[in-house]
Amino acid sequence: MNDLYRLAGALGLAATACMSPTLGLASDWTIVSVNGSAAAGDPQIALGADGTIAGNTGCNSFTGSARFENTVLVVDTPLAVTRMACFDDALAMQEETILQLLQGETAFAHDPFTGAFVLSRGETQLGLAELLPSVFDIGYVTVDGVRGPLNIRQAPGTDAPVVTRVLPGTLLRNQGCQVGDSYDWCNITFLDASGTTGWAAAEYLRPAPATVRAQQGVFDNIGSLDCQGSDDSPVLSCDYGVARDGDHSAVLVIYDPDAGERAVHFSDGELVYADIAEGSALDAQSSALSGDVIVVSLGQQTYQVPQHVIIGNVE
Repeated sequence: MNDLYRLAGALGLAATACMSPTLGLASDWTIVSVNGSAAAGDPQIALGADGTIAGNTGCNSFTGSARFENTVLVVDTPLAVTRMACFDDALAMQEETILQLLQGETAFAHDPFTGAFVLSRGETQLGLAELLPSVFDIGYVTVDGVRGPLNIRQAPGTDAPVVTRVLPGTLLRNQGCQVGDSYDWCNITFLDASGTTGWAAAEYLRPAPATVRAQQGVFDNIGSLDCQGSDDSPVLSCDYGVARDGDHSAVLVIYDPDAGERAVHFSDGELVYADIAEGSALDAQSSALSGDVIVVSLGQQTYQVPQHVIIGNVE
């Protein structure tokens, strides 16, 4: 990963609090609620970058094909479903609800601040939680699951001296984790000017994907790219910051002097969705690869995004 850069000034991403998808064509979720009630049997949905959808209802497994069209999940054909008998009526009803919702077009929404995902049609609603990687496998984490400040210790162990304490929600750099007797521990570094380093109990850390880091202005790279308002408008230089995940997924924040901040989400190197500033109309969104440049069109605005900005420098 490139050296960490931080863009000066606060991001205006709070304006994107409206619900919008961020992970697009490749992600895994567990279904945590069905019409507001806790789901039974650990049902899950997996969406592949190749257009496949698979999962289980808590009773039977299903497979099929699906795609995103902006804020809509489109299941192209009826799902193929196994035929095991559900062990009780409640689970059978849950299965029926899930399978009926995963037909045709279903609204898909994501709140980037709470991390909640929702699939809905009419009054039917599935609450989803993304299956995140382990803190052992990710470079950034946030403090979570603790009511007050979390102790950061000098060494991995509850008997080690406390170096400092950190509030829930704080973003930290993860230098690596190790298994312990009572707790697993991660060696973390503060992202402020202090550069404080210490050990935190992994139980109270949550993986921080690109969306979370972009919201806080923490980027893997910064730079500028060509942007244009219309065919007869002059080509301008727009600053950007990019936060990358694995598998060529990234959040690109473009600072456009004409259109304001644009948070553009990529999965597998392709445009998935672009957040828009509060009060703006929903823009037509598209992208095309021209040589080694991704040409992103958001309404009247066009952005020339070098492919390496999204996927990083490939050795």
